Amino acid sequence: MIRMYQLCWTPSYRLAQYILTLASVVGLVACGAPEAAAPSATSSLIPPAAPLSVAATVEASQIPHEGDAADDPAIWVHPSDPALSMVIGTDKKGGLAVYDLAGQQLQYLPDGNMNNVDLRAGFPLGSQVVALVAASNRNNTIALYQVNAATRRLENVAARVISTGAGYGACMYRSPTTSKYYYFVNSEQGEVEQWELFDNGAGKVDAIKVRAFDVGTQTEGCVADDQFGHLYIGEEAKGIWKYGAEPSAGDARTQVDKTGSGGQLKADVEGLTIYDSGGGRGYLIASSQGASTFVIYRREGTNAYVATFEIVAAGRIDAVSQTDGVAVTSANLGPAFPQGLFVAQDGKNDDCHQNFKFVPWHSIAAAIGQAPSSERHPPSHTTRLIARSTLRRASAAAIQKDTFLPIAMVGC
Repeated sequence: MIRMYQLCWTPSYRLAQYILTLASVVGLVACGAPEAAAPSATSSLIPPAAPLSVAATVEASQIPHEGDAADDPAIWVHPSDPALSMVIGTDKKGGLAVYDLAGQQLQYLPDGNMNNVDLRAGFPLGSQVVALVAASNRNNTIALYQVNAATRRLENVAARVISTGAGYGACMYRSPTTSKYYYFVNSEQGEVEQWELFDNGAGKVDAIKVRAFDVGTQTEGCVADDQFGHLYIGEEAKGIWKYGAEPSAGDARTQVDKTGSGGQLKADVEGLTIYDSGGGRGYLIASSQGASTFVIYRREGTNAYVATFEIVAAGRIDAVSQTDGVAVTSANLGPAFPQGLFVAQDGKNDDCHQNFKFVPWHSIAAAIGQAPSSERHPPSHTTRLIARSTLRRASAAAIQKDTFLPIAMVGC
């Protein structure tokens, strides 16, 4: 059963949201946010803000496995018909699930314990240019797929079993200087590896490790900004760090925000994603799992703090809590998501298995006082965010490769 609802925003509600947002912006102008190895001055001087409220209009079919299973989403934008775009979600206990924009499962690949997933369009493979999907398998390997736009299915394109040092958090990057594609993977010990992805000459994707560094303690969430060459990593107990994304960048870093006193985050810091507004502008968004909220920063400059929001219950769709991964795109995906789509993993999902909730970006834009755009174009890449989760209970179900789930598992 798929649930879709239209949100209603009262004038008094919008006024209250606007006042809260304006207060945050005034604080940002007064405080500034210098680039430094310590947390930004903005985060240090502004006390944690009360969250603004938005609601999901769609929830995906529940993940097939019970407990702490769903984790991280990625959004694929259809090249010719955005309404046919899809959300790809990881199942840490079984594989990858693929959903349409109504939350209906289109495909399930029981290919391993997939933790995080990301994708980039425009990857040259054989005689084609494809959207490449990379996922971290907990057996410490990279799962690689291409998106078949005609069938809206994922197809395995890995040249071999590619073993990494860890198989936990992961994200992708396309260099603006070399046009090369990369895969970042990190560990629960804070180790990070960067792998270059390439066509092996036979229409399959291979990889070679080109960089390694250590964040310090447990990491997972990461996202790369393909335009500016930045890599953002969440150190779960401490905050968000900004590194260079090029293989030669080393381990120099700047702290964007921190957990605890003086910061906007409450541990664990989980998923990270980027909303591309065009012209080098946009937002960095983080899952503040300990508070069940999402923190927004400016994409540009020193990543000044903007606002914090939560996803509340609306109609028959429950609130979102204890989120692991998130993903966002600014592409116009049709009437339901004209300014883009924000997807969040839900760590509770009432009495069902975990799932993913879909929030129209225009709802978030209205909450933070962002002027609406008359038209949104697909960005150069879709972005995503990753995170971890808490236990959830419900019954498990067996699944077959490349098949739909039994009807009892659709919705909840």
